[in-house]
Amino acid sequence: MDRSLYIAMNGAKQTLMAQSANANNLANAQTTGFKSDFEQFRAMPSFGPGYPSRVYSMTERPGTDLSNGSIYHTGRELDVAVEGQAGSP
Repeated sequence: MDRSLYIAMNGAKQTLMAQSANANNLANAQTTGFKSDFEQFRAMPSFGPGYPSRVYSMTERPGTDLSNGSIYHTGRELDVAVEGQAGSP
């Protein structure tokens, strides 16, 4: 019984972590220069005594969206934007 509660608790914890990443992405979507995080779930086998069919979930952040955002024109003379790819002259 305790092992199944642990697996259920782990799934709830991983779901909470995924929700926090989604909330962060949504809260900062309009922030200048913000790069959103990707996330994914995967099933991991649970080793040890018990049935070999037990699995638990795991949240991963495999990367970050590093694409360029759109250029926002402010109309102010001293505001500048640099357009181009990183590392290119």
